[in-house]
Amino acid sequence: MLTQQSLLAWTILSIGLVLLPGPDTMLVAGHAARRGFKAGMAAIGGIQLGGLLYMALCGFGFLSVLNAVPGLFMTVKIAGAIYLLWLGVQMLRGAVRPAPAGEAKVMPVGAPFRQGFISTVLNPKVAVFFLAALPQFVGTGPDAPLHGVLLIAIVYGLGLVWCVALAALATHAGRKVGQSSAMRWFEGALGVAFIGLAGRLALARNA
Repeated sequence: MLTQQSLLAWTILSIGLVLLPGPDTMLVAGHAARRGFKAGMAAIGGIQLGGLLYMALCGFGFLSVLNAVPGLFMTVKIAGAIYLLWLGVQMLRGAVRPAPAGEAKVMPVGAPFRQGFISTVLNPKVAVFFLAALPQFVGTGPDAPLHGVLLIAIVYGLGLVWCVALAALATHAGRKVGQSSAMRWFEGALGVAFIGLAGRLALARNA
């Protein structure tokens, strides 16, 4: 059963989770800095859609399938690691061989939206976190799935506020540096970070 104390505790936990650097924040910052606020918001839209998927899975009681079906966690984990690795390599290539001035901003908004959604859905550690943490707050009663949806919504609501602020800051910073070497170093650093996240995800165990 949800109480004011448990909601407060979950909100504090959610703030820490949102502020912890991960694929979401890096995607938003990278697209906003490189291609502007609209691209950053597109990535945020994809991330939020992934959050809605987790809410739906929780509401219908399907979230635990990730652990229940043998091999499913491993399949999703490897797919997610490969996708993050691909994103990292693409960013490194862009840093080493930058596009001509102005060309980097012509990417359709569908691309960052798609990347945000796929990176969220193919990160099984997010689902495992919800599986591990939610029962401690919602229990196992008949209302548990509905309460779980509410708690997941809090996470993604806070994430929305943080990511929009991050997109605005990254857009401003991107306008300052333009297509300079600083931007190339930034994109290269993001590429390395994505490759590192891919390695962490590939080595992660189902807990």
